[in-house]
Amino acid sequence: MRRRLLGFVLAVALLGGCATVPTKGTIRNGERQGLAPDLGGVGVEAKPPRANIGDMQIVSGFLEAMSDSQAYDVARQYMTPEAAGAWKPESQTVVYDQTPESLIRKGDGIQLTAQKIATIGARGEWTPAGPNEKADFFFKLKKVDGQLRVAKAPPGAFLGSNQVDLKLAPRDLYFFNQSRNLLVPDQVWLPQNLPSGQAATQLIQELLKGPTSRLGNGVVSIAPPGTEVQVSVPVDLGVATVALNDIAGSLRDQDRRLLAAQIVWTLNQLNLRAKITVGGAPLLPDEPEVLPFGNFSAYDPQATADAMTKLYGLLGQKPQRIVGLDGASEISAQPLNSGPLALHKAQSFAVTLAGDAGAIVTADGRRVVYGKLDPPDNPGKPSEIPVDGKTLSPSFDGQDNLWILDRADSDHPRLRVRHDDGRLSPVAIDFAGDTPVALRMAPDGVRALLVMHSAAAKQNYVETATVQTTNGGKQMMLGEFQPLRLQLTNITDAAWDKQGIIVIGTDKAAPQPWLVSTDGSSLQLLPGSAPGFVPEHVASNTHKDTLPVIQDDAGHIHWLSKDLGWVSMNDDDSEATIKPTYPG
Repeated sequence: MRRRLLGFVLAVALLGGCATVPTKGTIRNGERQGLAPDLGGVGVEAKPPRANIGDMQIVSGFLEAMSDSQAYDVARQYMTPEAAGAWKPESQTVVYDQTPESLIRKGDGIQLTAQKIATIGARGEWTPAGPNEKADFFFKLKKVDGQLRVAKAPPGAFLGSNQVDLKLAPRDLYFFNQSRNLLVPDQVWLPQNLPSGQAATQLIQELLKGPTSRLGNGVVSIAPPGTEVQVSVPVDLGVATVALNDIAGSLRDQDRRLLAAQIVWTLNQLNLRAKITVGGAPLLPDEPEVLPFGNFSAYDPQATADAMTKLYGLLGQKPQRIVGLDGASEISAQPLNSGPLALHKAQSFAVTLAGDAGAIVTADGRRVVYGKLDPPDNPGKPSEIPVDGKTLSPSFDGQDNLWILDRADSDHPRLRVRHDDGRLSPVAIDFAGDTPVALRMAPDGVRALLVMHSAAAKQNYVETATVQTTNGGKQMMLGEFQPLRLQLTNITDAAWDKQGIIVIGTDKAAPQPWLVSTDGSSLQLLPGSAPGFVPEHVASNTHKDTLPVIQDDAGHIHWLSKDLGWVSMNDDDSEATIKPTYPG
């Protein structure tokens, strides 16, 4: 085996080592931690209407004012009293592609017609628009005391896409998975550039409302119903004081710690430390008054098991460990010759996050075999699960649950989960006639990443979904499907990554690996993404030190080193190819 450096992304390396490159698309975000936002446009200060201005100026001024959620009172000055009273801008925000041609005169008003980019819901959830969706509204005008005013309230607010990064920022609210061992981020878009106290108050108030519909009952909020912040969250010298009402005082000690984790993680995005009280007394009386963030690192939603950085794969239909990615040893594939998995030829391979067990789909497509990778002398009987039809590569979550999707090529795909105790549970799904191509579970076991084939468009697309329950908690289901609406074609694969999602797809030229936000609001090339190979599949996971690995169209693998260069693994003596996989 040998290693070959394919290229460096010097421009990126000069940016202080941050793993981002200039972005593509309307919404311009890089890695959320440690980067200043790309403003993407010129900020507009909301101003009240001047006297005796024309119809186009009235509507333009109204749109400018409503783009700032802190200036809705100013925006109402552009409206008739009746329209102002009926307007509910908090109900939604429509993000549109603002151009000089967006507004035209029509009859007794102004018509807005533009490409819709997304809709931001009442809780701040970003929903990408479909390829042909329009932002379409007729602003009827009427004179009030001799001045033109908007006489019809729009459904929510409108926001030009070049203003999004100036006005809003993506924030995560943190809740627990059902096992209560990992936090699950619930991303919402909230006003930015607020004073620290207002921003902290806003975040904690949103957190105490509970999860958005995207996560629903798939996650747990530890705060009892009725828990509120008393007045506000003041900030002094980087410490936010969260004074909860007495309702939270009913929590047991363990649940108090979990609630503290939700609050500490949520405020950490603002670089704030937390002091939490209930009825004036400390929430955690045995902990420091100002809670250190490190005390709650065990609940990291990205999971932190060191084994997650170890690469595995199939070589000649046999499971292998791939060593040497870190440069500490010779790059090689080491067969896993012991244990039940070594007894079978395999078509796909998955490994637990702890790296102690794995599962294969047998080459004949009839079984999923689960077993220890390095079993003791008497490992016992392996677990075998019959499967039918096409079976996707299985996926583990952080609770050692194994997710198996078979019958993928039929009209009724089947999803089941093998729990860590060996129980097998069905998971209800409805893909509405589309075909699953790949399934990757997040470590939390709540969020799912899917590559799907559209029966109508005859193209692959990427979507996320969440595991929830129905029938009083008795039935698991995969729902809340969220297509990311990426401007890519020929999508072949996708995987979770520490910065979001990596997608293999084509923009205008050759296939490339792309870094995508989890809600589809940003799309950018992965650093080092112009190498001398054609990417086809990706192996990655959410661990901060995992190196993304690409399998090209010839079956060879390449990984992105820490210096942002692509490194290739080639077998000089064989044309055999490796199908890579990371734990997860």
